[in-house]
Amino acid sequence: MKKRRLLAALLATAMVGSLLAGCGNNSDKSGGGSSSSGNQSGTTTPEYLVWNLGAEPKTWDPTLSSETVSEYITISMFEGLTKQVEDGIEPGVAERWDISDDGLTYTFHLRKSNWSDGTPVTAHDFEYTWKRMCDPKVASPSAAGVTDYVVGAAEYLAGTGTADEVKATALDDYTFEVVLKNPAPFFLNRISADIYCPVKKECVDQGEGWEKKTETFVCNGPFKLAEYQIGSHLLMVKNDEYYDADSIKMPGIRAIMVNDENTSLQGYEAGEIHCTEVMPAEEVPSLLAEDPNLVVIPICGTKYLDFNVDDEVISDVRVRRALTLAINRKEITDQITRSGEIPATGFLPPSTQKTDGSSYRTMGANGLPEPAYGITADAPDVETAQKLLAEAGYPNGEGFPKVELLYYTGESDKKICEALQQMWKENLNITIDLRNEDKSVALQTKRDGKFDIGLSGWSAGYYDGSQMIKQFKLDSGCMAQWRYAEDASAPHDKTLNPGQKAFEDTYQAAMAAQGEERDKLWMQAEEILMNELPACPIYYYVTKALINQDVVTGVQISKTGNWIFRNAEFVA
Repeated sequence: MKKRRLLAALLATAMVGSLLAGCGNNSDKSGGGSSSSGNQSGTTTPEYLVWNLGAEPKTWDPTLSSETVSEYITISMFEGLTKQVEDGIEPGVAERWDISDDGLTYTFHLRKSNWSDGTPVTAHDFEYTWKRMCDPKVASPSAAGVTDYVVGAAEYLAGTGTADEVKATALDDYTFEVVLKNPAPFFLNRISADIYCPVKKECVDQGEGWEKKTETFVCNGPFKLAEYQIGSHLLMVKNDEYYDADSIKMPGIRAIMVNDENTSLQGYEAGEIHCTEVMPAEEVPSLLAEDPNLVVIPICGTKYLDFNVDDEVISDVRVRRALTLAINRKEITDQITRSGEIPATGFLPPSTQKTDGSSYRTMGANGLPEPAYGITADAPDVETAQKLLAEAGYPNGEGFPKVELLYYTGESDKKICEALQQMWKENLNITIDLRNEDKSVALQTKRDGKFDIGLSGWSAGYYDGSQMIKQFKLDSGCMAQWRYAEDASAPHDKTLNPGQKAFEDTYQAAMAAQGEERDKLWMQAEEILMNELPACPIYYYVTKALINQDVVTGVQISKTGNWIFRNAEFVA
């Protein structure tokens, strides 16, 4: 198996090397040609670390970020009040903080630090950024990151309040105060996410796409943008203005966008790619056995289907439930993903914690989650699924209209969708067509509600129930179009879904509660979600990554699955 892959890698080297060689116009700016494979083959140290993102980021403007690949880039070039490390968080721009006795007021004391243009980062930058996130004119897809927590933020977004009433305030140049609506013991972890990183107003004022042009881009993190070519790569180089620049040993990172899983693996094995999580699922078992550079880390996340609840066919919850119950989840994790993923019986993964640290999922003796909401981890419920489909007007699948399953371009997602397609054909006698789009395009397609069913995934920034199911809130930019009222996050969505109101009320009650009451409310929110079924859980995530440790050391992956390069350096 290994020999076959290496032979294929030799054949692919020219293709991958060509991509890397075309990444820049001159060696001063971009590093010129392809990177070497380092000391493994006795060659010179690479100029830059080559990291395969696998997809084109939609943006790396922190306020507008709403996808994993964007967060990867954003936290490499920006830094918030706290920052993610391998096993949690540590102080970022805020070197310390005070928390009031009632847990509502956080006072952050900022260290002296600079933007990449040499000007100071101040508390006023944080105030501007946090208020920008809930500015109704901005319509950030991540507005809930502020509106869920900060006094006055939801009212500002809704148009019933003002920016001055948002309690995220610069008390002076280096003191930033945040007043919460409810105690949130996870808040310091929450604000390590990319959306809370500061942006400079003068840059944003340059207009849409400011972050993608080197002449208008300014950041405050360990790396800064040196070059960007659409669909090809972006180059991040060390930011000498970073407050801890002396500890940054990596001169730069060339982030390429190879979404073909075989090409990505071949590039890694040929020494052309140093870090990637893009690889064929069928190769993972042999990589686990043979390659010590493969890292597998359980994370708090769920792979699931978005159901467009406004679609003519999918709007019938009986159809959604029939599709949900007709899936054999263990078959997917055993035969396709094959990396330790856990078949899902609810939306909250086992790593999501209650107040006492226990899990929201009960695991059985077989290592699988106990059945829940009619879902069994290792078998479909064909009889119930067929009955529901018949009740919806499609006995034995007769007359079932054209429905499409949308997925991001990528071999693993394609195979998952092909397996789902086959299960629905065998168990329900219906034909679901497959449609693929590049990730950035597909995300916009789903935001706009121009799909029937979509393969999706979500990983949490921390282990609280709110983070896992917040994307189904009214103001979250919900892909499933599940909204009981019109909302600024989706001006196109005029078809309202009254069933979402109970979820919204329960979500807000949980955010205001503490202890066991909060735990019960998150379980109730999940129950509403699973009864209404705007989404169908398939399995719980692990992160799989190849890191060539013969070439680079110190590359880390956080508990939330984010890549961290602050401590990376080439092997001497």
